[in-house]
Amino acid sequence: MILGSNVLASEFERFAKANIPSDASPGQHADMQRAFYCGVIVLMRLHEVVCQLNNDQAVEALEELRNEADAFAIGQFVTAAIFMGERS
Repeated sequence: MILGSNVLASEFERFAKANIPSDASPGQHADMQRAFYCGVIVLMRLHEVVCQLNNDQAVEALEELRNEADAFAIGQFVTAAIFMGERS
């Protein structure tokens, strides 16, 4: 076994410590765990698609995915900044 049998579980625990409040309910924790693993599955499916492309197409596809992810992250940051500004 190259990566070990609990790589994803270990990564989820690291994610959970950084992103799930300690007072979250078991249901909230389970929702976050499902979302995490669904994200893994989506990335694996995208990986399969990208691997079937020629090199130039694969690079372009990865850049498209990165741009979409970056746009989401920036949107979250802007939303949080606006929210924090309203609370001040």
